[in-house]
Parts: sequence; C-alpha cells; structure tokens
Amino acid sequence: MEVSITYVIDSLGDDPRAEYLQGQSVDVIVRKPRGKKAGAINDVLDSITADYIAFFDVDSRPDKNFLVECVSALEKGCAVIASAPRYVTNPDASIISGVISAEYILIADLYRLLERMDGFQMFNGLIGVLDARIFDRRRLDETAICEDTDLMQQIYLEGNIAVLANTHVGEQAPMTLMDLFNQRVRWISGACEGLKYFRGFYKAKIPWSRKIAWFSAMTIPFFTFMASPLVLSYSMRLWRSSNNIGDFTLKLMGLIVDAWIIWLCALVVLSKKLLRRKIEWKETARSTV
Repeated sequence: MEVSITYVIDSLGDDPRAEYLQGQSVDVIVRKPRGKKAGAINDVLDSITADYIAFFDVDSRPDKNFLVECVSALEKGCAVIASAPRYVTNPDASIISGVISAEYILIADLYRLLERMDGFQMFNGLIGVLDARIFDRRRLDETAICEDTDLMQQIYLEGNIAVLANTHVGEQAPMTLMDLFNQRVRWISGACEGLKYFRGFYKAKIPWSRKIAWFSAMTIPFFTFMASPLVLSYSMRLWRSSNNIGDFTLKLMGLIVDAWIIWLCALVVLSKKLLRRKIEWKETARSTV
C-alpha cells in the first residue's frame, strides 16, 4: 500500500509545526482558518489524488493495522467508509473523561448491533477510511454545524453504507463538564440540522432498518433521560471493562448522569433553534498531544 500524509495547519502567521515537518516525509498545507474542519478537508481534497482517503484529528490514535484493515473491509463489500470502535486515550485525566470512556464502550457495542441490523452508522469526525470516489463531484458543506453528520447522511441517501473494521482508534475525551456540554450541544445541533433530510430518507430506496436507525440517531438526544434506568442492565458489560469496584461505580453512575446531561443539552439546542440563536463552535481543551 502506497501511503502519503498531508498535515493541515490553520495559522495566520509562521507556525513552528510547519518548519518542523519540512524535514519529515509529510506534505504540509498551511492555510488561513476557514470553514473549520470541513474547510481543511476541502483544501486537502483539492490538492491530492488517491484511491482511498483517511481522516484523523490531532488526537486520533489508530491501531497500527488501522489503514490495512479499513481498506480490506471496503474492498470486501459495498461500503464507502470504514472505521472502527473507538476508545478514550485519557480516561484518567478527570472524572468526566472516565465517564466518557464508559460511554464509548456503549457506543461501540451499539455500532456492532447496528451493523448486524443493517442500520445507520455515523462515524463522528469522519475518522476512518473513505473511498475517494465519493468526492469526485462533492465537497463538504462548510456551513454545516457538523460536516461529518451531513456527509454521512448523504452517503446513506445514495444507497451506500459504512462498515466497521477489525481494529480500533483512540481519541481524547473532554476533561471538564463545560467542554463536554459545549461538545454535545454542537453534536446535537448537527443532528437537528440533519432532520432536513427527513423527506429524503423517507422516500429513499434503502432498507427500513436504516431509515429507522437514522431517525433514532437524530432524535434520541431528546429522550435519553428515559433510557437512564436501562444503564443498570448494562452493568455486567461495564464490570468487565472496569479495573476495580470504584472504577465500576464511577462508570455506572456516570452513564446515568450522562443520559440526563445529553437531554439537557438537547433542550438547550431546541431553545436556541426556537430563538434563532447561532450555535457557536468552541474548542475543546486537550491533554498533551
């Protein structure tokens, strides 16, 4: 497999990263900030030619076999994007990141279930490997709140699917309650924005399992508080992933509280929509990368 790496830097002036990378086997694009991540991806798409394209964030930590397994998964079937279950790389950074690590275990299990049911799967951030042909006549919408959600919906509406590969990818979780709140408000806003595709999904010639899973994914934040009692039924899975009784208790109680936090964020999004207030993108603090 022939692989080339392009590192995108948003900068208004000289950036030490660009100077450092000049001595590495890495192509560098230094650009004025525009369109957040969607703008960065669009600039890369205009400068490269490839059969497959992998997207990563600065904190992404894919397994060594990530590219090979994802490409293999794409070549086996009719999927156009392949990714993998995620895990949190900084679970010990704070109580918040510890709770989110449990949430990622739950999400990974849901992804596996949805794949068996031929349902809608959405890989946040487009972290994964995509068939480059889907970008032949399209670019990401730089005005979308969540460009990844927007593109994934277009992919499914065209009759394509996403697939899980036999590998993993790590990423950092928010470390403070405020960072978590801001992140979830933006994600839920992207889901609400995605409801503009309701008619398209309803009329699309795709299995009803995908339609129902898509609608559930877009609306479930408004009902997560109802699912909080169900966390107890997931306790055995949490126990197997815990280091000790304290870690298990944190994950169990944290997931119950997390369900209510997501619901609260959904209410905030709804109120902003009704009042026509803009959802602002706010950067999340990271551990040292």
